[in-house]
Amino acid sequence: MRRSIFRSTITSMAIFFSVGLFAQKSTASLGLVGKVKSLHSVTRPLANPSITEPSGFLDSERFDSIALTFDANRHLILEENFLDYRGKLGIFDRTVYWYNPQHKIEKLETTLIQNGEEPRKISQRKIFYYINKRLVRMDEFNSGRTTDQHWVVNSVYENDRLQEKVFWMDDAVFSRTRYSFDENHNILSEKTVHNNGQQGLSIIYENKSNGLPQRIIDQSGDHHSVETIEYSGNYPSKVTVSDANAKVLRTTYYHPNGRIFEIHLLNYSTNGTDIYRFEYEFDSNNNWVKCKITKNQTPTYIISRKINYYN
Repeated sequence: MRRSIFRSTITSMAIFFSVGLFAQKSTASLGLVGKVKSLHSVTRPLANPSITEPSGFLDSERFDSIALTFDANRHLILEENFLDYRGKLGIFDRTVYWYNPQHKIEKLETTLIQNGEEPRKISQRKIFYYINKRLVRMDEFNSGRTTDQHWVVNSVYENDRLQEKVFWMDDAVFSRTRYSFDENHNILSEKTVHNNGQQGLSIIYENKSNGLPQRIIDQSGDHHSVETIEYSGNYPSKVTVSDANAKVLRTTYYHPNGRIFEIHLLNYSTNGTDIYRFEYEFDSNNNWVKCKITKNQTPTYIISRKINYYN
C-alpha cells in the first residue's frame, strides 16, 4: 500500500505531482483529447494475432484488454480489466469511481470477478475525506486470499503545505512520512520512518530553477534508483532510470506531444539492451487508435483502440 505520493507521471501535457492528493484519473491525465466518453483497448501479439496478451506497455502493461468510461466532466467513472481465459477475453476486475460536487474523488471500489470462475468479492475500497477541499484522510480496505487489511492515511498540513502523512494499519501506526519543500512550494524530499524506528522509503528531488525535477533519487532498504529527466522546453523528452552503480535500467523517449516513441530496457538474461519502438495511428480528434510495437526491429504487438465521444 505504501508508495510515493509524488510519483512523476508523464502525460501528453507535462509531469504531474499528486502533492498530498490521490492522483485522480481523467481524460487529461490519460493523455486523451476531446470529449471522450469511452475507450476499449485490445492487445494482440503479431506472431499470433488470434489471441490476446499484455505487451507490458501503454494500455496493456498488465492486462490483455481494458475498458474505460468517463463522465461529461471527463472524470474516469468505470475501469474494467480483461485477461485471456482459455482463448477468450474475460473480465478480471471492475473499479467504479465516485466524485463529490467539487469534482474531487470521493470513493472507489474494485470488484474481483475473475471471469466468474471464483465468487465475486470487493478486493479494494477507498474513501476520501476533505476539509476546505484538502484531502485530510483516506480509508483503504484490501481483501486478499487469506487476510484482509484496513489502512487509514491522515494528512497533516502547516501553512497550506503538506507536512506529514501518518499511515495506520489495523488501528496501529505503521509509518510516518515527512515532506519538505523549497520557498516556491516545490517538493524537495519525502522520508518515511516505520513505527519500529527503521528508515523506510526516502526520495530526494533535485529540481531545475523552474521547479521541474531533473533527478529523483529513490532509496528503500537495498533498493536504490535514480531517475534523470531531460526536457524540451517544459516537457519531458527523455527519462532514464539507473541503479546505485549508475547502470542504466530503462530509458524512455517522448515526442513533444508526450507520447512514448522508444524505450530501451535492460535485458537481465543477456545483459544487453532491448529496444522497443512505438508507431501510432490517430483518429480525427488526434487520439491514437492503433499502436504497433516493435522489439529490436521485429514487429511484436498491435494495440487497437475503439474510442467513443460525447456529442
